[in-house]
Amino acid sequence: MNRTSLERFCRNLDWNLLYTFLIIVEEKGVTKAAKRLLLTQPAITNALKRLENQFDCVLIDRNAGEFSLTKAGQLLYEECLEIYSGVSRIAAVLKDVREDVTGHVSIATATHAESPVIDAAFVRFHKTHPKATLSIKVATSGDVVTQVKRKTASCGIGLTTARQPGLTYEIIYRERFALYCGRLSPLFGRDDIRKEELAHEPYVTFPTDEPGGEMSEFAMARNKLGIEHSPVGRSYHLEELRRLIEIGVGVGPFPVHVARPYVEAKRLWRVTDFADLPIYDIALITNSKTRHNAAEAAFIEILRDEIKKVSLEDRSYLN
Repeated sequence: MNRTSLERFCRNLDWNLLYTFLIIVEEKGVTKAAKRLLLTQPAITNALKRLENQFDCVLIDRNAGEFSLTKAGQLLYEECLEIYSGVSRIAAVLKDVREDVTGHVSIATATHAESPVIDAAFVRFHKTHPKATLSIKVATSGDVVTQVKRKTASCGIGLTTARQPGLTYEIIYRERFALYCGRLSPLFGRDDIRKEELAHEPYVTFPTDEPGGEMSEFAMARNKLGIEHSPVGRSYHLEELRRLIEIGVGVGPFPVHVARPYVEAKRLWRVTDFADLPIYDIALITNSKTRHNAAEAAFIEILRDEIKKVSLEDRSYLN
């Protein structure tokens, strides 16, 4: 396509059709998209047909038993995400030109990301830029990576096991996990726990503690300990998992440094040593293709600076 044809295409393209298509995909159907956009179903169907005519290709497979995109539809959806993320950030970017740092920072983080380095960055950011705001959304490390890649999060904090090309990973700290039980468990307070006993205990864990999951290494380690049966409880949130362990629903994994005060308070008991249990890296995850507003850029720079202040050994939890 030559320059003249390309300019004509961009001038004639109805951007609202792209947004409508994005909503159709997100809602997985025309009917739900119509409800979300407060339009009639025929209007949404007509918009989809116009878009397909403009690109001269089928975007949604009408013959599939359930909602399914064609290859062209999937490619267009990914481009629509890029366009939407760019358009949605225009107001924030222009606002930063006129004002001091007053933008918003959206941080996607794994549930167990706890470190003085991160805390110091939050405190410093707030004191340095009191007019700026931030929000913290807890998600799996895989979802953290997805949000950063799609530019719906300013940055992410999560496990490096979910790496994707095109993103930058800067290790904040390293941590160990161990298995713990609560006071109601028959294993509580014991240093003579046999592998056979542990293998028969009910098990609770993260949904990602499975083959192919973000914590697949831990899944392999617990299998070596004989814990191969299906978990009786799961939670993405660390506090809810701790609750299940503490009240005796089952034995489960927990970051050693986060568990320490609960162990000291005799609310949790570590039932395994460190042997054969994996070490995980928690990293700052950024996307160089994201056009950050002033607040986002400032927070990322502050966190990077706090990371550099402390050696990896001193900001990790391996003992």
